[in-house]
Amino acid sequence: MPDSAFSIDKLAFFEGVLYELAIIKMNYINGESQERTIATGLACGFDALEQGNFKLVIDIAKQILSTNRNIPQAHYLIGRVTLETRQLDIALRAFETAAELDASMSEYWAFLALVYAQTGNMIDAETAVMRAQKIGSEKAQVLAPIAHVLSLLGYFDDATKYLRMAVQKSPTEATYCHALGVSLLELGDFKGAQEAIEKAIVLNPYNAESRWILSSLFKATDNVMAEQLVSIMDESKGLPSSIAYLGYGAGKLFEDTECWDKAFDAFLRGAAAKRSIVNYDRFQAKQTFEAIKTICTENWLRTAHNDHNEVAPIFIIGQPRTGTTLVDRIISSHSLVHSAGEPVQLAMSLRALTGVRTEEFISAELINKSKDVSGELLAESYLTGLANRRGSTPYFIDKFPMNFMLVGFIVKAFPKAKIVHVTRSPADTCFAVFKQLFEEVYQHSYDQCEMAEHYVMYKNLMEYWHAIMPDKIFDIAYEDIVTDNYTQARNLIKYLGLEWEDNCSNFEKNNTAVVTASAVQVRETAHNRSIGRWKNYEKQLSPTLTILSAAGISP
Repeated sequence: MPDSAFSIDKLAFFEGVLYELAIIKMNYINGESQERTIATGLACGFDALEQGNFKLVIDIAKQILSTNRNIPQAHYLIGRVTLETRQLDIALRAFETAAELDASMSEYWAFLALVYAQTGNMIDAETAVMRAQKIGSEKAQVLAPIAHVLSLLGYFDDATKYLRMAVQKSPTEATYCHALGVSLLELGDFKGAQEAIEKAIVLNPYNAESRWILSSLFKATDNVMAEQLVSIMDESKGLPSSIAYLGYGAGKLFEDTECWDKAFDAFLRGAAAKRSIVNYDRFQAKQTFEAIKTICTENWLRTAHNDHNEVAPIFIIGQPRTGTTLVDRIISSHSLVHSAGEPVQLAMSLRALTGVRTEEFISAELINKSKDVSGELLAESYLTGLANRRGSTPYFIDKFPMNFMLVGFIVKAFPKAKIVHVTRSPADTCFAVFKQLFEEVYQHSYDQCEMAEHYVMYKNLMEYWHAIMPDKIFDIAYEDIVTDNYTQARNLIKYLGLEWEDNCSNFEKNNTAVVTASAVQVRETAHNRSIGRWKNYEKQLSPTLTILSAAGISP
């Protein structure tokens, strides 16, 4: 691990010295031409960006722009920093300005594409990333965002190709090896994924995320690696995010060997570390669920309804880790159906149409401001955003579990949509969510009480949807799928109005990309090993079980 004697105070001191030197250098005109001064400042700015000194980058960029507003590199520097700090509106303007001032730079288009994608504007994201591809680049730091946007657009093979190029350009940079490993994992190339991730760990032994990914790629037969991850956690003074990765990785490996107590302790440490850095507010969450029921009424559903829309997407909803990906694989094994994965496009379209930028992905503000969005406009935005992920088949699947909060908007935009709700026993669901580390969604999942409270709100909302839209939602239980796959698969296909195809009961042969936490599991045949797993942790899950019981929900 890094030398702990090198304290934060010392680091801050040296950063302060570098900052002062850079500003002095920027102010040192003394006969230099303005062009040379700007060039000197830009060099300092890019050095500061490389070092992660964002304050210095912004100060230098502002000073340059106060001299000349038409310096694209300065706008680009501002864009890079504000993208990192999630100030997406500022980043968008900065990258757009940089690209307008100099359309020949692939990095401007690559990062502009990234911001477009993160704000739900997939049309412009594709246009921008295609411009970046056409111009080309020899820089790994440009190839990587191109790959990321291509993956979001559904071009998984092309994304992998660009990541291979990035690794070739910077073979000693662990970040690109890690990204390549994740991309190969999504494509089902587990051997290639493991090789790439292991190389990333060799290049950077302190990359906890890579160690977490590696833990998912095989089933442990002993506790050597798990104990190693625990040891690193014990010795580490690292960031909470690193401890979270290590904790969840160790927990999974201990579960492999059925060391239940050690597994739960590791999950608990990982969850506590993650909870310390996420901004989840249980009161705001309650307001959001209340807003949904207040806005999405039977009368509201009949207004601005997209009556003439014949498009019938298949939405798979529910809680994460309940078999939604399994159901997706069963349905998408049909020759007439393509899986668009988990595109989050419905919420992103609402955010784009309303201009809402709340940190909470689906918020009360978003629901309230979306009240008057017409079904036709929402459908147009949604379908356009998914243009490259819908495939060429007559039907496509949107498998984003959190869309259970937006069922009213689904029906308003797509009256003929098919909605499949995957259920699982409450205790198994809550534990499966608790032991999974997510990226930017499911912020409630890192505290047992918050998680259980959220489950109760989810269950009540699903009952509400069933009440105001009877027979619109098809419920299917995970336990039934894994114990009688053939019958349940036939029931699914019948509900969708499709002719039966035998491939739907051989879903493990489906070789399309999987961009979820279930990338490994769904390529196996159906099994019931996870049913009732919560019972191994019944004592530790007491807070969860108490809240469920108080709500009248049996485990």
